Amino acid sequence: MPKRPKLAEKIFVVFTLFLSTSALIPVLIEGGNGGGISSDPYSPKFFLGVYTITFLLIVVHQKNFVRAAQKDIWIWLFLGIVLASISWTFAPDITPRRSVLLLGTSVFAVYMAMRFTLREQLQLLAVALGIVVVLSFMFAIGLPKYGLMTVQEGGIHAGTWRGIMSHKNILGRLMVLSSMVFFFVAMSNPIHNLRYRWIPWAGYILSIALIVLSTSKSSLVVFLSLTAILPLYKSWRRNYNQLIPLAIALILTVGSISTFLLDNLPVVADALGKDLTLTGRTDIWSAMFDLIWERPWFGYGFNAVWRDWDNEITAYLWRTLAWECPYGHNGFMDLFVELGIAGLSVFLLSFITTFFKGIMWLRITRCIEGIWPLMYLTFLVMYNISESTLVETNSIFWIVYVSTVFSLVIEYQQAKSYQYYSSSAIEEEWLNMEAFTKQK
Repeated sequence: MPKRPKLAEKIFVVFTLFLSTSALIPVLIEGGNGGGISSDPYSPKFFLGVYTITFLLIVVHQKNFVRAAQKDIWIWLFLGIVLASISWTFAPDITPRRSVLLLGTSVFAVYMAMRFTLREQLQLLAVALGIVVVLSFMFAIGLPKYGLMTVQEGGIHAGTWRGIMSHKNILGRLMVLSSMVFFFVAMSNPIHNLRYRWIPWAGYILSIALIVLSTSKSSLVVFLSLTAILPLYKSWRRNYNQLIPLAIALILTVGSISTFLLDNLPVVADALGKDLTLTGRTDIWSAMFDLIWERPWFGYGFNAVWRDWDNEITAYLWRTLAWECPYGHNGFMDLFVELGIAGLSVFLLSFITTFFKGIMWLRITRCIEGIWPLMYLTFLVMYNISESTLVETNSIFWIVYVSTVFSLVIEYQQAKSYQYYSSSAIEEEWLNMEAFTKQK
C-alpha cells in the first residue's frame, strides 16, 4: 500500500488544478484592457515545472503508477493517435508541442487517480475552485477593471462579471463545475467540526451566484439540467422494478418538454439570445464537414485547425465563414476534424466504456461520490455540444476526465475485493457457528 499523500503533495495538486483553470494569469497579462489576450509567457513555465515534479513523484511511486496506468487502454490509445498526428499535421510548429503537453496533462491525471480517492480528489478540486470563487468576487468588486467585462466582443457584455477568467462564459462554465464539486463535497460531510460544515455549502451558493452574475445563459441551462438529472442518477441505485415507472415518467416529461420547445422554438431561442442557427454554429459545422470529408480517417493533426491566416486550413474556414472564428463551437466536431474517424472513435469508446463503468460503480456504492463520474461525464457532453472543451492541454476538464477514467477502475476493483473478502469472512463465520452448533 502506498503511503498517504503528504500536505506538500496536496498543495502541489491544488496549485496544478488552479493553474489548469486558466484563471488569473491571462487577466493580469491583459491588464483589464479587454483588447484580447496577449501571449502568455508564464503558464508554459509553470506547467513545465508541474510536469517535472510529476515525473519525480512518479519515479518515487513507479510501481503503483505502472499498476494504475494499466487500468485503461483507451486513453493511451487515444494519446497514441494524438502523438502520431505529428507526422501528418498541417501545423508542424504547434502539434508536436501540444501533443507532448497533452501527454503530460494525462500523466498528471493518472498520478492523481493513483494517489487520491475520488472523495479526496473532490476535496482538492473544491480547494482549487474555491480560490477561483473568492478571487473572482474580490476582483469583480474591488478591481472591476480586471473583474468585469469591458470592450470584449464590441462591448456588448460590458459590465458583466468575468472574475479572474478571461471571459464571462469561461467563468460560467467553470462555476458549473465548481457548483457540482462543492455540492458533492458538502453532501459527503468531510468536515468533522460542525462549526465549519457551512464552508462547502457557501462554496456551492457562491458558485451559483457567479453563474448568475456572469449572465452566461448556457451555463445556467447546464446547471439547471444537471440539478434535474442528479435525482435520476440516484434512482438508478434502486431495484430494476422501481426503475420502470421512473423511466416512463422521465420519457413522458422529456417528451412533453421537447414538444413544447419545438413548437415554440423561435420564442425560446430569442429568450436565450440565440438564433435558430445556434448563433451561426451550424454554418461553422457545415464548413468543417467540407474539410472532414477530404481527410476523414486521421484529420489534419491535433490542434492544427484553428490557428491563424498562415495556416491554409484556418484561412479556408475564415474565408468561408467571413469572420475569424476561434474554434468549432463543438468539442466532438473539433476532435473529428483534427483526428478524424480514428481519434473520434477511440475517444467515444473511452467515454462510453467509462459511462458504463460509472453505472456499475453507482450500483455497488451508497456514498454520494458514487454518482460523481456520471454527473461529470454528463457535464462534459452538455458543454461540448456548443463549446469546445473536450480535449485540451493543461486543462482542468481533461485532467478530471482522465482521473475519473482511472479512478473508476481502481476504486471499483477495490470495492469488489472488499465485498469478496467481507462475504468470505461472513461465510466462514457462519460455517464456524454451524459447526459449533452441531458439536453442542
